[in-house]
Amino acid sequence: MDNEQVQAAIKELQDAMVVMAHMEARQTDRLVRQEKEIEELALTRARVDQSVLRLREESAVFQRRTEQNLAEISDKLNGWIGYVAGRNLGEGSQG
Repeated sequence: MDNEQVQAAIKELQDAMVVMAHMEARQTDRLVRQEKEIEELALTRARVDQSVLRLREESAVFQRRTEQNLAEISDKLNGWIGYVAGRNLGEGSQG
């Protein structure tokens, strides 16, 4: 190999190293962006999980109140049915 060939090979290697360094920098930037996205997704997931838990708790409270209200309404309705049935029995025995 003569001097020109050596210089050309050196230049080619230098160019290849510049390209590789550029590619590595782009990959590093991409990895950093992906890590940030993963962190943001994890935070979002945590917020969603908290919201779901809160909604489940609120739903359970609402369901308990609804069941309590239904039980009270059933008791009142049964009372009215008994009252009306008693009045009808009383009216039937008078006639």
